[in-house]
Amino acid sequence: MGTLGRIALCAAFLAGTAALGMAQSYTVTDLGVLKGDNESSGFFINNSGQVVGCSDVANSEGYPCTGTGPGQHAFLWSASGGLENLGTLPGGNISGAIGINDLGLVVGYSNAKGAPGTSFHAFSWIQGKGMTDLGTLSGGSSSAAFQANSSGVIAGDSFINGTTVNAARWANGKIHNLQSLPKSIFTAALAINDDGEIVGESVFSYGPPFLSRAFDYTPSGGMKDLGTLTGGTTSLANAINSGGVIVGQSNAKNFLTEWHAVKWGVTKKIQDLGTLLGGTYSVAFGINGNSQIVGYGDTANGSTHAFLWTSARGMHDLNKLIPAGSGWVLINANAINDLGQITGYGTKGGRNRAFLLTPVD
Repeated sequence: MGTLGRIALCAAFLAGTAALGMAQSYTVTDLGVLKGDNESSGFFINNSGQVVGCSDVANSEGYPCTGTGPGQHAFLWSASGGLENLGTLPGGNISGAIGINDLGLVVGYSNAKGAPGTSFHAFSWIQGKGMTDLGTLSGGSSSAAFQANSSGVIAGDSFINGTTVNAARWANGKIHNLQSLPKSIFTAALAINDDGEIVGESVFSYGPPFLSRAFDYTPSGGMKDLGTLTGGTTSLANAINSGGVIVGQSNAKNFLTEWHAVKWGVTKKIQDLGTLLGGTYSVAFGINGNSQIVGYGDTANGSTHAFLWTSARGMHDLNKLIPAGSGWVLINANAINDLGQITGYGTKGGRNRAFLLTPVD
């Protein structure tokens, strides 16, 4: 590297360090595990600070609740009640809670008696009433629910035959087929806001190469392709906030084999959010009403770390915003609420554990 290159690198490092000094800091809460488990992950957090996720035993995948072995159960965590096992549908042995609205309506997936480990039904759960099977679209044997808005409308997906999955919406106890982008083989509605705007992904090929498109669905306009970064072949939309700002990931001509976290603003113009310093990829999973964005990416040494992105300060490694010597390595941030609380999972004591980050005033 030449002299000018070294000077530029040092300047960038100093600027990043200065910005980091002004960044928000957080306390870390270990959400624990259910009895008999040793790993967990937080998937979503509502504006009351309730967290839902999944508690699991260590599996060969290395990530909590990604396998199909028995033992993983949906949980609800609150500061007053701690960790609560939400159980499964009757006769099942696997479940996961993926979303919760501000009224405490939990949604997710569970298998049931007689069903194979890879066949799930979407469920909703309400305190005092327990778990309800939301069923599938006609012709389908499996479904999943990902998020519910304040009106109780639920976004998810369902098989419609043995090979094809379509986006689905549940409203007033009934399931509706949102269809898919043309020629898609797998379409999932991953998030919904209070206006009923839904986002997700349509997959055309699992490849190689993997080909997909992020979509935006509104009741009045139907499903629209959100496109990719310039020259890209794949994108996904993972979350949407109350203002209609969407986040996810996309590749581009300059990095076809990697993803960068992206944001689609209210005009649906795509923006590359970049990577952590020295990293090559990133993915955005959550956004709050203040357009604070969370997700994960790699670092210069190849480790995977959770990040926070803001328009004022860009992308920061959340591990640098928690107390030194905490024993945590924050791997993935899945969701952030309007109070700035963040949930996801990291490692502590050599195990994957769900965490809650709370901003320090």
